[in-house]
Amino acid sequence: MKVAVKLLFQLKRYSPTGRADFELEVTPGTTLGALLEQWGLPPDPPKVMLVNGRPATRDRELADGDLVVIFPPVEGG
Repeated sequence: MKVAVKLLFQLKRYSPTGRADFELEVTPGTTLGALLEQWGLPPDPPKVMLVNGRPATRDRELADGDLVVIFPPVEGG
C-alpha cells in the first residue's frame, strides 16, 4: 500500500528520498512510529504529526492512500 508523506522545515533532512514530499510503499499494519524510526527521526524535539489532516500519535496504523504530514511545533506570539 502507498502513503504520501510531507516533512516540513528542518525535518526534511530525514526524508529517505531527499525531498520534502514523497510517496512510500508500506506493509499493512505499519504505524506512524515505525516510519519515524525507519527514517531515524529522533523522538525529541516534539513534532506535530497529522494523518489526513487530523492529529495522530505514533501508534496510528497507516492505510492505503493516507497523507502523513510531520512538522515541528510553531512557536511565537
